[in-house]
Amino acid sequence: MPWKKVEIEGHDYQGQCTLGVQREKLIIVFSRTLFGGKQKTLSLNLSDTPANRTIAFNKLRAIQNDIDLGRFDATLEQYKPQVKQKDYLQLVSDLYPDISLLSLWEKYFEYKRLSLKETTIHYLKTSVENYLKKSGIKSPYEALELREWLITHTTQSMAKRVLTHINAAFKWGLKHKLVKGLNPYEGMANELVHNYQVETKPNAFTPKEKEAVINAFLNHKGNWNKRGYTGYSYRHYANFVKFLFFTGCRPNEAIGLRWGDISTDFKKITFDGGIYQLTNGKAVRTKHSKNNRKREFPCNLELQEILSSIKPKEVNEDDLIFLSPKGKNINYGNFSSNAWKRLVDPIKPNTTPYCCRDTFITEQIAKGVNPAIVAKWCDSSTATIEKHYFDSLNISHILPQ
Repeated sequence: MPWKKVEIEGHDYQGQCTLGVQREKLIIVFSRTLFGGKQKTLSLNLSDTPANRTIAFNKLRAIQNDIDLGRFDATLEQYKPQVKQKDYLQLVSDLYPDISLLSLWEKYFEYKRLSLKETTIHYLKTSVENYLKKSGIKSPYEALELREWLITHTTQSMAKRVLTHINAAFKWGLKHKLVKGLNPYEGMANELVHNYQVETKPNAFTPKEKEAVINAFLNHKGNWNKRGYTGYSYRHYANFVKFLFFTGCRPNEAIGLRWGDISTDFKKITFDGGIYQLTNGKAVRTKHSKNNRKREFPCNLELQEILSSIKPKEVNEDDLIFLSPKGKNINYGNFSSNAWKRLVDPIKPNTTPYCCRDTFITEQIAKGVNPAIVAKWCDSSTATIEKHYFDSLNISHILPQ
């Protein structure tokens, strides 16, 4: 009696036995090489339905597993439904637990949730989880399929991030017996690289460019419409930009800085977190830095004068130092795409406010400050500074003493 091969959606299976349907019943068809050239089949006594196809496919993989491990029962007795059916179905379930990739991720995410920062929670929900849903990959064992989909549909850097998190989720699943076997994601993310690992060239401003950027903000009056100036004056952000250049801090750290973080004599700043703007528009304060550290920064006279001149007479410790023109926390995305792009691009294209950090680090090392000290000021390491921040192009004019 002829039979027809059954394709299982989402599974790219290759082995020495095949799932088929004959007379509307599911069967397993074995390779002739297993039986000296003879064709053998095994009836599963299951009607051809989507649910039964999943059961049958799990059993197929369990039999293939026996073949691979050299423990295949050529009599087929132990695979027949009437022989220890409950025990065998339990074995199939043990070998290949019925959990989807998304379910595994969700369980892992909920387990970790209480120990994560709100910004990390938002990132994982809006990036990793979204990519898993879009991929359409059903099984957590389909690591190669997930990798291929990610490489095709997103950046190598994002693919690396997603695979790193799924690797952690699978490890956790093994520990809690939600999945079985070897971790197919182990080492997979290491084969990929982040953008910053490829494009490591820093982008610092020269002293003249730095001065031009600061003056551009100081002198901005608004938008000229041939009759007068309208709109917001970006001069409002001048001290914020100066602060970025003079401290080398991350923009979100400056945005979240409070008057309680400044010593009463303006000689010391304590950086302990910042404010991030989530994609849903919510502003979230984080504790500690990107590297989970709290640090103190010494202020030179110029920085002391700036802070002293802008401090209100009446102020609370939790009041933000730098505000938007509307008196709210600065939205980094809006600032970058509007004020920064409009005023800075004519001076030096393709920069971001983070280039102020490159500039500060480059200037300090060029002046002879020990890189270890600069690293401590900026919450970094000497290796990271040399690789990602220190712009040697901007010290090419300096000659040996």
